[in-house]
This record gives sequence, structure tokens and C-alpha cells, in this order.
Amino acid sequence: MAKIRKILVDADALVALAKPDDSNHKKAFKIAKKIRNNILFITPFTIPEASTVISYRVSQRAAKIFLMAARKRNLVELALNSEAIKSADEIFLSQKRKGTSWIDCLNTAMVKINSLDGIFSFDKFYSRVGIKLIS
Repeated sequence: MAKIRKILVDADALVALAKPDDSNHKKAFKIAKKIRNNILFITPFTIPEASTVISYRVSQRAAKIFLMAARKRNLVELALNSEAIKSADEIFLSQKRKGTSWIDCLNTAMVKINSLDGIFSFDKFYSRVGIKLIS
């Protein structure tokens, strides 16, 4: 029997699952199927960020459907605390690249602080900062 992993789910993975014409849609479904029996975590920003992207890129109706469905999923929301914020700030301040996302830095901090096994995301940022991308 496979070891149960603790995986953070990034908003881009949720968008890829919800948006049939997303370039990562098929890959996201394969990964989602593979990890469905693991413990899946999000931050307080994951679902709102994905809802916003879906509203912009698909429609408000699709975003509403996504939001209602996502809130019913078995995703464990990690608490945002001062340690996580401080760590995210430190990671953000250490970055040199233009266009760095503070939310990506928060996700990185959450993976490290909570000793998670990796992140379900298609963002190469995580590999650059030593976070395992789940594939």
C-alpha cells in the first residue's frame, strides 16, 4: 500500500482542473486522480485566488460553481499565523526575480513549516526554492 502523503494544493492546479482549455488540464486530472487518497491542504488564499482567476479567464458563473464545489471538497485549510507570514516575508525578500508572488512564498513557507511532502502545482518557482512538485 502506498504511503499517504501530505500535499499542498496550489491555486493553479485548481484552475487547471476547472478550466477544460487550460494547458495543464489533462495533466492536472492525472495527478489529481493519483493523489486523491492523500491528505490535501490549502491555505486561506487558495480557493479565493483560484475563484478570481476562473472569473477572469472563464466566467463569473464558472467561478461561482467552482467556489461552491471547492468549499465542499475534502481540503484541509492550514491556519495562517504570524510564523507563516514572517517566513513568507523572508522568502519573498530573498527573491531577486521580477514578478515574484508573495502567495507562492507563503505556500513555500507552509510546506516547510507543516513538513508537507510537496505541492500540487505547475509553477516552476517551487522547484527553484527546493519544494517538490507532485507529478
